[in-house]
Amino acid sequence: MSLEAKVGAFVALGISLIAASILLLGNYHFGKRYFIYVTFHDVSNLNRNAAVKLSGVDVGQVEAMRLENDHVVLKLSIKDGVPIYQDSVFTIGSTGIIGSKYLEIDQGHASSNPVVPNATVAGTEAVDIEASISHALGSIQKMLDDLNGPGPNGSLVQNLRGSVANMRKLTANLNDLIATIKPSAEQTMAKTGAVTDKLDSLLSKSNAMMTSLTTSEGTVGALLHDPKMKQNVENTLASVKEAASTANDMLSRINQFRVFWNLDERYEPAISGGLADAGVKIVPRDGRYYYGGIENMGNPTNATFKGYNYERLNTIDALLGFTGKWYDLGFGVVRSAGGGRLTLTPFYKNPIGKHFSLFTQAYDFGQNRIVNGVHFNKPSYDAGILAWINKYWAVGARVDDIAQEPVFQGWVHLNFEDKDISYLFGLMTYGAAGTKGRSPNHDPGQ
Repeated sequence: MSLEAKVGAFVALGISLIAASILLLGNYHFGKRYFIYVTFHDVSNLNRNAAVKLSGVDVGQVEAMRLENDHVVLKLSIKDGVPIYQDSVFTIGSTGIIGSKYLEIDQGHASSNPVVPNATVAGTEAVDIEASISHALGSIQKMLDDLNGPGPNGSLVQNLRGSVANMRKLTANLNDLIATIKPSAEQTMAKTGAVTDKLDSLLSKSNAMMTSLTTSEGTVGALLHDPKMKQNVENTLASVKEAASTANDMLSRINQFRVFWNLDERYEPAISGGLADAGVKIVPRDGRYYYGGIENMGNPTNATFKGYNYERLNTIDALLGFTGKWYDLGFGVVRSAGGGRLTLTPFYKNPIGKHFSLFTQAYDFGQNRIVNGVHFNKPSYDAGILAWINKYWAVGARVDDIAQEPVFQGWVHLNFEDKDISYLFGLMTYGAAGTKGRSPNHDPGQ
């Protein structure tokens, strides 16, 4: 090949590469296209030459954009033969939270007419992810400030400290009462122990006497050959044995009683305020308990809630409950209405799962009241979750009145055993049993 031919081929190749670069970089199109103009108040950093997608398919690009008064006008270049219907939705999409932007068209219905070329349509403003995240973080920070800092509406920590202080005063008063009656109780227990020892000695002697009475030797043995005399003696010894069994049973019941104090503090962001619950749980034996308390404690005349509170204040709880390894089920009165309460710990065998409990309660099945223009005519259902920090404290969240006016609440739960009150209840039970006596048909196993 001659030098002139080589130079000519090289020049032709260079011109071809330059032409291809101009076509690619200049976004030139060989196919026929038509234009549509779309207006937005904010294009969310959409770039010129960004892709235009119809139901996820690339059908064009953003040819140009310009500002007009208080909005932005985008010029879309659409492939010819691709109809876009008048009820289509134009939005700005993104390939991810920090991905590239593109213009998304959600295709309308074929029953509407296609958009004519060079027509102007209104776009749907996209949700600003950065603004949404900033707003959410601001709301969380405000909630934390309400929880931790003082304010005109109070704070969860301050309310909880006040409630704990009141509980300490109540416990101190009860301790004074226990200290007053404890000497008498100890004397009673000492006398009871002496009586038990004497009964044991008497039983031992009675057994020896019963052995000797089974023979006909001696005067007493001869007397017992009389059937009536023998029956009387046996009845007397049976009564002595029953009395000893009763004493032992009463002593075991004194130590069997357990009493727990429950305190709940619930913070409701919607009303920027909190509600408190307090109650006492009496456990006479394993697997059963009695619970009584007050929920939604407060004074409506002193309320400083920002929103309207639909809760009924100062309601009563009175429940008969049954417990197992993974459940706590109670029936009776919930918030001054008939209902039930259930707490589940489904993963009680797991070292981590045992610290989490699910809570639900249902009550007021015949509800029919109007509060602030809202007609409450559905049963009340509450549900939540608790995470136990230790055996005394738990924190969690709950949603109350799910079926009618659901409200989200933060939740702090305090539970502790009062051994002094347990001891007092045991003594009361012992005294009541000693006063009433025992039924002739009483079964010691019940």
